[in-house]
Amino acid sequence: MQQIPGAWQRTARGAGLLAPDGSSVPTIFAEMSALATATGALNLGQGFPDQNGPEAVMDAARRAIADGVNQYAPGRGFPELLAAIAEHQQRFYGISLDPAREVLVTVGATEGLAATLLALVDSPDDEVVVFEPYYDSYAACVALSGARLVPVPLRWPDFQPDLERLASAVSDRTRVILVNDPHNPTGTVFSREVLDEIVRLAHLHDAVIVTDEVYEHLVFDGPHVPIATLPGAAERTLSISSAGKTFSLTG
Repeated sequence: MQQIPGAWQRTARGAGLLAPDGSSVPTIFAEMSALATATGALNLGQGFPDQNGPEAVMDAARRAIADGVNQYAPGRGFPELLAAIAEHQQRFYGISLDPAREVLVTVGATEGLAATLLALVDSPDDEVVVFEPYYDSYAACVALSGARLVPVPLRWPDFQPDLERLASAVSDRTRVILVNDPHNPTGTVFSREVLDEIVRLAHLHDAVIVTDEVYEHLVFDGPHVPIATLPGAAERTLSISSAGKTFSLTG
């Protein structure tokens, strides 16, 4: 059957899932998981724990299903969950949110990222700045949107970006600066200097800051500092996190 070119090919190519001859290749996650299984190695290539999550959380989930929370949810999410997310942001970071207007539940952070990028990026002239290495879904979503991915490398040994290189990567074509902090896979936490520069550049070039903060509760040295708490950041920041990561129950 003849292949019909389409957005799926652009998306797959952006994520590195198409070989030069057009055939499909596995994701790096699939390769690493297969290797870990074959060799008995610890799998650090995929973001799920090697043991069950908290029993209390699993008991609560089972109880909720038995008590009738097992049908379609409202499009924005159950009001109780929206309120709990807003309460979380207030409790840990002092961020005040209106759960009815400023909180949205998606089926995992990856869906949230995809919906966000597809909503904000709508032109081949748009650019999305990311920090490299990055989650391959970023590249797939940016390719699907038709925009251009602009990577800024993180440098050994502290895996912070060079601020001059970051400034040169962000331009008036930049629609989104995508910030993964705490960062996967390096494990770094961006310095206050880096976060301040991201906010400055976003204002200078009228860009939106989109954060992937799924590892926010895995910081070892001090509390996580969301970029949305910095002066001038909240009004142009969309924050994404994950209950699956927070509670070590990614399914």
